[in-house]
Amino acid sequence: MWLVFPVASVVDVLGKDLPPIRLLAFLASMAAYVVVYLWLMLRYPFRGGELSPSERRVHVALLATLAVLALCLEFAYGSGIPYHFMFVVIAAAVTLPTRHAVWTVVAIMVLTGGIYALRSGWDALVSSWESAVAPFAIVGFSMIIVSRLILTVRELRAAREEIARLAVTEERLRFARDLHDLLGHSLSSIALKSELAGRLLPADPDRAAVEVHDIEGVARKALREVREAVTGYRQPTLDEELAGAREMLEAAGISCETARNVGVLPNDVDAVLAWAVREGTTNVIRHSHATHCQIRLIKDGEQIHAEITDDGPGAPSEGNETYGSGLSGLAERVSANYGKFEAGSPPEGGFRLRVSLPLGTEPSTGPASRAEGTRRDERP
Repeated sequence: MWLVFPVASVVDVLGKDLPPIRLLAFLASMAAYVVVYLWLMLRYPFRGGELSPSERRVHVALLATLAVLALCLEFAYGSGIPYHFMFVVIAAAVTLPTRHAVWTVVAIMVLTGGIYALRSGWDALVSSWESAVAPFAIVGFSMIIVSRLILTVRELRAAREEIARLAVTEERLRFARDLHDLLGHSLSSIALKSELAGRLLPADPDRAAVEVHDIEGVARKALREVREAVTGYRQPTLDEELAGAREMLEAAGISCETARNVGVLPNDVDAVLAWAVREGTTNVIRHSHATHCQIRLIKDGEQIHAEITDDGPGAPSEGNETYGSGLSGLAERVSANYGKFEAGSPPEGGFRLRVSLPLGTEPSTGPASRAEGTRRDERP
């Protein structure tokens, strides 16, 4: 749109009776003027100041070249208001950061006002400043506003894309965490019952058949839970998980003692404690080599505590800890509900998983923060 200005200038000069050399010099200068302007507008528009040092030097050099060409055109061929500086104003407003663009526009306003005053006198500048200086201010600051709006739209679009990416990542992590908890527990149960059925088959076929039937039930339940996890509706219950924990531990040859003294719990708290019992039980069966396990749920004022302890050899010694997705996923669930997560070897030995949750607190809607306390993952 702004190329109208050099067209008008060329038409005005062609109407004058200039020597061929001066006319050729004017056309060459005008061509260079337009090329430099287009270079700036196509290479550096709406950059927000994130240029490298080498690009910034080229950018400044091009702006200075454009200003020098405008000055030469004005002193050699111009008259009246120095409109050739309009391109410098536009290029500075669109390609420079806001603060630098403002100062550049102000400087060009002073320069063009001085040139007009030298040509027409200070009285003419004072009486006709609205046509001699105001156009540069109006165009310059308008283009700065347009430039900042475009940058703002770009930033909002980038922020929206980042939010969408984070939402997808969070949902992927949720699904991976749920899938690990669901399948890890169910597959451990299937493996234990299959081993038990294999041992019972020669001596007690009827009992083995019962175990095989239980394996079918666990497999069907796992399939149903995976489908529920895919749709995001999976919410285990504490009573179900306690019953399943006792059954699994007994099938693994680990005696189990449970205590539930918490009454009726809010759904969110009940679900997190159910996940804790499930993950803790799976951890005991897979890694503890224990003979006894104790699961306790205690209410202490406005806090609910769940403890899963065993009499195994305890956590690995220094340097051998690995951070996987089992206890880490549980820690994220607890942290999202403003709770406290602890996992490690108590002074009396064995291994203890402890989850503490407040009552009556809504869970976090954002990405889960890191859990408080010591975080140890499943033992190898």
